[in-house]
Amino acid sequence: MSVQLDDFKTRQREAWSVGDYDVYGAQIADVGELVAERAQVGPGTTFLDVACGAGNATIPAARAGAQVTGLDLAPHLLEAAQAKAEAAGLTIEWVEGDLEALPFEYGSFDRVVSTFGHMFGPRHQLVAHEMARVCRKGGAIVTATWTPESSAAAVLRVSGSYLPPPPEYAAPPLLWGSEDHVREMFAAVAKGFEFERRVNWVVAESLEQWADLFLGRFPPMVAMRAMLGDRFGELRQQVVDVWRDANEADDGTLRFPQEYLLSIVRV
Repeated sequence: MSVQLDDFKTRQREAWSVGDYDVYGAQIADVGELVAERAQVGPGTTFLDVACGAGNATIPAARAGAQVTGLDLAPHLLEAAQAKAEAAGLTIEWVEGDLEALPFEYGSFDRVVSTFGHMFGPRHQLVAHEMARVCRKGGAIVTATWTPESSAAAVLRVSGSYLPPPPEYAAPPLLWGSEDHVREMFAAVAKGFEFERRVNWVVAESLEQWADLFLGRFPPMVAMRAMLGDRFGELRQQVVDVWRDANEADDGTLRFPQEYLLSIVRV
């Protein structure tokens, strides 16, 4: 399985190393800010953002005075995050690494978080084990994941239908949007759980404008365009249909909700 697993993670890294993540990162910035807020960080708090992307949770935590580390599989995303942090005058440690084998000692951090990142680790129990391992006793793990009923989940399902079947060891990312799954994954270490269902709103001048931004620049979609060639038009239409059905605006603009589950695990 190791060769297959290496190939799987290489493809993941490549998919997140093209395009412009900030197009979507800016859209979900409020979620990263809420994750940092719910983590209750302050001066001296040691804080790890797993699969940190372009820094949506790392940067707010650093602004609050925490000692922050951001880890991601894709150097492209770390470079973007570092540039944003430097522009804001913030000092953050950036680490390229695998969320299934975190390169840190036991109990290294007071808070361990992930905003729509940990969900893409293929082996969920191992992801949970690693996040709990590096979180000190008395600390907390805070995550945000799209719920299975959300419009974002519908887009993931449409996209996944154009990909080869995942390896048998890769659990569906959207399981993390279920309270029961979070409880099961952290059952061995958790002292308590808190859950909130929240909504991130996508607002754009038009459906076509948002489609051009997301489907034209979001890293996995850029990778899928290269992979699918002429078939990408079919994918685009199906994704646009999801957004059209979810749209709550009636004035020609776009405004639709993306529900997510915010989970706090006390360890």
